[in-house]
Amino acid sequence: MHQPRTSIVMTSTVLALASGLLACGRVDDEDRPSGSRPPSQISISAAITDRGVDLAPARVGGGPLRILISNQSDEKVTARLVATDASGDDGPSTKPIEPGGVAAITAVVERGTYRLASSAQGIRPGTLTVGKERESSDDELLLP
Repeated sequence: MHQPRTSIVMTSTVLALASGLLACGRVDDEDRPSGSRPPSQISISAAITDRGVDLAPARVGGGPLRILISNQSDEKVTARLVATDASGDDGPSTKPIEPGGVAAITAVVERGTYRLASSAQGIRPGTLTVGKERESSDDELLLP
């Protein structure tokens, strides 16, 4: 006669534990103290040659960006990232890069068009097209 009662108690205990475990890993957006995390940083490559600046890929989504720049030209150059709709040259830039050298620029880019220009005369700038912001990095592990 104690058998059915034991089954009911065991079943209800298991259900309570399962629903408690399901609720543990869930965080609602309004419970986050600072909202969602920004997108994770992506890296793209740029090569400065005697003809121009080549970017790969040349289209990315908005968010944190690191551009690794290789100077494959014959002279020392600096590189600057500037939004095409911005006035002036007030974007992030590198220190002088020796021929065969490498440098990096980090920036947070938003939707629009950017140019990566070299300080050397006659080298055409590269064009970077930025689309809508990339998804949040909330679900990515081991990020700082």
